[in-house]
Amino acid sequence: MSKFQYVDFAAHFQKGFRNRVVAIREIPTLVKSFDFYGCYSTYFFYSDEIISYMEAHRMTEDKASVSGYEGKVWAPEFPIDIDHADRLISLEAARYLVSFFLDGWKVDPNGLQIYFSGCKGFHLMLDTRMFGKIVPAKSVPLLFAALRRHLVKELPVSYQQTIDLSIKDRVRLLRLPNTLHEKSRRYKILLSVEELRSLDFEQIEALARQPRALSVTDETGLIPCFEAAENEAAGQFFRRIKRQIRQLTHKPFEYHFRRPQDLSKIVFPCAGVQAIWQNHIEPGYRNNCAFRLASELRLMGLTQAETHAKISEWNEINQIELPGYELDKVVESAYQHEFPYHYRCGDEILRRFCPLPSLQACRAYVARHSGKSS
Repeated sequence: MSKFQYVDFAAHFQKGFRNRVVAIREIPTLVKSFDFYGCYSTYFFYSDEIISYMEAHRMTEDKASVSGYEGKVWAPEFPIDIDHADRLISLEAARYLVSFFLDGWKVDPNGLQIYFSGCKGFHLMLDTRMFGKIVPAKSVPLLFAALRRHLVKELPVSYQQTIDLSIKDRVRLLRLPNTLHEKSRRYKILLSVEELRSLDFEQIEALARQPRALSVTDETGLIPCFEAAENEAAGQFFRRIKRQIRQLTHKPFEYHFRRPQDLSKIVFPCAGVQAIWQNHIEPGYRNNCAFRLASELRLMGLTQAETHAKISEWNEINQIELPGYELDKVVESAYQHEFPYHYRCGDEILRRFCPLPSLQACRAYVARHSGKSS
C-alpha cells in the first residue's frame, strides 16, 4: 500500500481544473497556493501506474487525463456523501447514520470523521481499517459502491435519497477539508459528534465561516494519524458484501484474438483506426494514434516485434516522422499489461478520425471487417 501515494488534485482556479496527479504530501501546499478556495482531490489513491496511463492516453501532446483509468486503487477513508434539497433532512440523515456507526456498530469515534460540506450536506469519512485490511485492487470502487447501497438499506425510507450513490468511480473528486465552497462561501469543516447532534443548521453554517483544526488526520483529511483495529460489525458487513460481489462477478476470463492471415494486408475492424493507418497524422496526435494502432495490432494477435514492424511501416509510409525511440515507447506501453487495451467509439481520438456518419454505419463496417484481412 506504500506504493499508492498519488491523487488527482483539482482547483476552481487551476488551469483545466483537474488532471494534476501529485503525491498526497503535496496537497497542503497546493491548497495554500489557491488560497483554500474550491480545492478537491480524489479520495482513491493511485500508484505511479496512473502516470504511465496518462502518458499513454494523452488527448494531445499538452493534454493528459485520468479519465478512463481502470487500474488498481486504494483508499484509507470510505466516504459517504449526504445531501438533500431540504437541509434539515440532510442533517437528520447524518445524525442517524453517525448513531448507526457509533452506537450500532460501536466503531472507534476516531475512525469516523464528520464534515459539514460547506453548502447543504455532510461528508462522513469512515477509516477503512474499520472493515479490516483492504488491499489495493481494481475492485475497490465496486466494493465501495456496494457498501453504500447496502448502508442505504439501513436508513429509514425518508432518508434513503440523501446518500449520493454516484460517487463510485475511481477518479471521483471530493472537496478537501477547510477549503471554501465556491457558492456558499462557507468552509468544509470538521464537526464533533456532539456538535452534529446538538446544533441546528444555521449554527453549523456559522461555524463554517472559518476553517477548523483537524483532530485525527493530516491536513488533507485523508491520512489517519492514529492506530486503529478492525471493528467486528463493520468487518462482518464488509466480508458479506465482498462474498456477494465475488459470487456475482467471478468468471473465468478468455481472450480471443483476431490474427489476420496475411500481415501485409491488414484491415482494422474500426473505421477510425483504419483511417489513422492510411493517412498522415499531424503533430499533436501522432503518439496517441500510434498507441491506438499498437493496441489494435495486439488485439489482432500480433507479437510485440510484429507490432513494432507494422508501426514502423506506418510511420514511414505516411511520413508521420515519429522518432524511433518514441515508437519503441509506444509499442512497449501497448504490451506492458497482461491484457491489451481496447478503445471504443467513445474515445475522442477515434471519433476525430472516424469517417463514418453514424452508429449504424459503424456497426455495418465492423460486421464486414471484424476478424478479416484483405
